[in-house]
Amino acid sequence: MGPPSATELERPYAIQTRGCSLDGSKDWINLVVLLDAQPIGYVQATVPKNGGPAEIAWVVGKPWQGHGYASRAAQLLVDRLVQRGVHSVAAHINPDHLASQAVAAKLGMVPTDVVDGERRWVSTGV
Repeated sequence: MGPPSATELERPYAIQTRGCSLDGSKDWINLVVLLDAQPIGYVQATVPKNGGPAEIAWVVGKPWQGHGYASRAAQLLVDRLVQRGVHSVAAHINPDHLASQAVAAKLGMVPTDVVDGERRWVSTGV
């Protein structure tokens, strides 16, 4: 079984890029990380409209890992969230993924409980 076809990806990508959840209760922010005009990763946030914590995530391609790109992009995302009035962020990180844990720590996040096998990191002082 190979990767999904363009047709198979069309609907989920259309949903992801619409900017909000289907029920309208959450805003979605999806940003591509560029280096020399080439995409190297992305950052994203799910922001509940009820004022709860924003869930954030970051992904950087393997060749570009270890250069601070994820940390910088995630910080810019958090800065954007603060401008929108967000006061708390959270991320779910695999306990074995030390690089993502380092990014979370640089953002001032601290590890808390485990949810579905991933450690939840939170920050309330953004």
